[in-house]
Amino acid sequence: MNRALVPAQRLNKLPAYVFARLDELKARARQQGLDLIDLGMGNPDGPTPQPVVEAAQAAIADPVHHGYPPFEGTASFRQAITDWYRCRYGVELDPNGEVLPLLGSKEGLTHLALAYVDPGDLVLVPSPAYPAHFRGPMIAGGQIYPLLLRPEKEWLIDLQEIPPEVAKQARVLYFNYPNNPTAAVAPRSFFEEVVAFAHRYELILVHDLCYAELAFDGYRPTSLLQIPGAKDLAVEFHTLSKTYNMAGWRVGFVVGNRQIIQSLRTLKTNLDYGI
Repeated sequence: MNRALVPAQRLNKLPAYVFARLDELKARARQQGLDLIDLGMGNPDGPTPQPVVEAAQAAIADPVHHGYPPFEGTASFRQAITDWYRCRYGVELDPNGEVLPLLGSKEGLTHLALAYVDPGDLVLVPSPAYPAHFRGPMIAGGQIYPLLLRPEKEWLIDLQEIPPEVAKQARVLYFNYPNNPTAAVAPRSFFEEVVAFAHRYELILVHDLCYAELAFDGYRPTSLLQIPGAKDLAVEFHTLSKTYNMAGWRVGFVVGNRQIIQSLRTLKTNLDYGI
């Protein structure tokens, strides 16, 4: 290959993306006439709620929306996010510094690593995990330390298994409950333990609450920001893809620590113009 066409090492270090590979295998199977039960990417099988569609159609017709949006999203959207957090979790957020709309949560999860992980930094990531939780740090040049999730421990991270010397070196801990891909849920006491652990070792916590509204039998998922002291060192990601069947719309947001969010905003102002 012409050396000019050789990609950067950060791409060569990435393993094949599992969902892209599954799409190839599914397409090949369907060409062979096979009837598949699709266990691939979690694409919602219902439509976006009609009031959302109608509101978007009306907004598209308004020329005020035809220019570049604010980098940090519109004030009305940020206010709606903080209002929802107050009603849903009893958590107070400043819409002018503790909220940032995203092009879906995957984009934000990955870019956060670029904002906070330098080459060689150690990042704690559950295994198995949603790919963006470890691929973002890998793209940034970080070293992944896997935290094995086991059925006998109800798929919860066992913080006691993390050697103190590893915890002292680590920069960031990614995690998410309700969990992808195990579907495990975590009690509030687990979140309290994680916050205490992060304070002890001065870690950034990145909680992906993509399944905030997918709960059953009376269970209500916990927001990490409900835990006292969490906002000192944590951010929490949400996506409208799952809550409102808006996977193709690419709308998400992150809330939490002001400094972390402003660092992500600084990076994103150099990469995109917002939703």
